[in-house]
Amino acid sequence: MASDRTGEESALFVPDGEQLRPTSYAVGPWRPDALHGAAVAALFGAVLDRDDRTVARVTVDITATVPCRPLALAVAPIEGGRRVQRQSAALSADDRVVARATALYVAKSDLELPTSASEAPPPPASELSLLPETRAGWVGFENRAMELHTVGDADRSMLGWFGLRIPVLVDRPLTGLPRVLAAADYTSGVMSRRLSMRQWTFASLDLTVNLTRRPGSTLFDRSGDIGLCTETHFVQALPQAPGAS
Repeated sequence: MASDRTGEESALFVPDGEQLRPTSYAVGPWRPDALHGAAVAALFGAVLDRDDRTVARVTVDITATVPCRPLALAVAPIEGGRRVQRQSAALSADDRVVARATALYVAKSDLELPTSASEAPPPPASELSLLPETRAGWVGFENRAMELHTVGDADRSMLGWFGLRIPVLVDRPLTGLPRVLAAADYTSGVMSRRLSMRQWTFASLDLTVNLTRRPGSTLFDRSGDIGLCTETHFVQALPQAPGAS
């Protein structure tokens, strides 16, 4: 299980020999011994981000529960040509791959697009804040690593601002791509408006993010739309205590 010494941790993941050890900042809301999907996505974003290319798409597949214990991260060589390149990474626990990611890159270019092609979002109505620890019942990603502010239209839609406040890896600057991937995982926020977390789980199985430009490194991007994302959730009913309605 991840360490709960949040005062001594400085990132979502810290070196542990040749592996990476998740800290308590990376723990998810469903089980105290499993990682948050956003933490996994942010890790892939940190190792697949590049300064010499523009990331056009990132796909993350979580094929098994990612446990809170030392993990092996393998990054494959870059493939492709001058215009388009691809790189993948895999995360393993006990020699079993539990998550994979692939990034598609395109050559950088400077284009003067019309202002109508990008609409800047409104600023958040209030300061970003962490979710309460009572939501999950333990220290984790949502109440230590991700600040947010959301507004919704009943239970049908949600607009949110998200800010990853903890570095993904020790001694590595926090860049735009891991911030974007971590925020994109929060499409589950709409699910939580429709399904009670006391009765249901809806863990992320995958995440695909298509980007139209390189994201900024601020808490939220004020320059307009940067892309689209889709996510698949595996919905399960939680066992109900006797007499519960």
